[in-house]
Amino acid sequence: MRGFLAVAAMSFRIWWRDRGSVFWGVVFPLLLMGLIGSVFGRADSLQLTVTVEGPAPDGPPGPAAGVARGLQEAMRTIPPVRLVDEPLDRALEQLRRGNRTLVIEVLPEAPPGQVARVVAYIDRSRLQTGEAALAVLRDVLARIERSMTGVPELLALETRAVSGEAFSMFDFLLPGVMAMSIMQTGLMGVTWTIAEYRDQRILKRVLATPFHPMAFLLGLLVRFTLVTLLQAVIILAVGVLVFKAKVVGSLATLVGLSALGAGVFLTMGFSISTLAPSAESASMIGSVINFPMMFLSGTFWPKEIIPDAMQPVVRALPLTPLVDSMRAVAVEGAGLGPYAGGLLYLTAWGLVALAVAAWRFRWE
Repeated sequence: MRGFLAVAAMSFRIWWRDRGSVFWGVVFPLLLMGLIGSVFGRADSLQLTVTVEGPAPDGPPGPAAGVARGLQEAMRTIPPVRLVDEPLDRALEQLRRGNRTLVIEVLPEAPPGQVARVVAYIDRSRLQTGEAALAVLRDVLARIERSMTGVPELLALETRAVSGEAFSMFDFLLPGVMAMSIMQTGLMGVTWTIAEYRDQRILKRVLATPFHPMAFLLGLLVRFTLVTLLQAVIILAVGVLVFKAKVVGSLATLVGLSALGAGVFLTMGFSISTLAPSAESASMIGSVINFPMMFLSGTFWPKEIIPDAMQPVVRALPLTPLVDSMRAVAVEGAGLGPYAGGLLYLTAWGLVALAVAAWRFRWE
């Protein structure tokens, strides 16, 4: 037991002194979460930049000029709208560059029977925000028309907002980043270490000592498991305390899921180290497996937005059930019952990897 604990402590100290391991295991996931969260975290704060261009101010007064002024005054009262006063050609150029949401032109001449002709320009590459701006424009035009005709509003729309807990982009990212860190430590860390120890004949030297070789391997696995859990706890703490992410579910369940994920991905990394002929090739194989799972398992965005043709691949990845269950617990406060099938599938990956590692492992 003393030798086992000594190996675990020695291996932990090596990890702690290795700045690269600390960076990729703890700092990099946090930087990635901060970058993505800062870019997409304000997706729910809609702002519409609008320009209204009417007939020349020094031109003859007419209905079109009045409609243009009415549009400008109404747009100024709508909170999400930022009205920009500029010439039409400049406004259209800014629209093409993505700096305007909607450009409105009120033409001086109207078709017979109408008061004014209004042309709306939107950016086809941003149809979602463009449609939102058009909805605002239609509402404003309807109000102007009612004020001009004196027709009373016959139908009244009353909006009542009903919402549960509000969540930010950081709340969504946090469990995904935790799962990603667990996967990376398993696939990249233990894979390279075991292969490197075999290349340097450290494993062979262990056989020549009275120390039991299995205690040596178990000490390494305990170190990697503790490091993985420590990384997950640090990411969770920084996410909550620094990025103000909310976790509504059970922290004990999250730690349990982290331990399950650590066990599965460590055994996968162990099995990869037995299949690779060298430490470099083991690291390369780990990277090849790591990157598709990082981007296809719903770590950074909902997996539902991935094309249907890729969905079977998404469901087959072992990281997917870990991300789903950790996100459900952290964001929704859900239990593990609905995710039992996925967690059993994840466990099966670990058992298969363990069988491969036991079959292929060599001390030299």
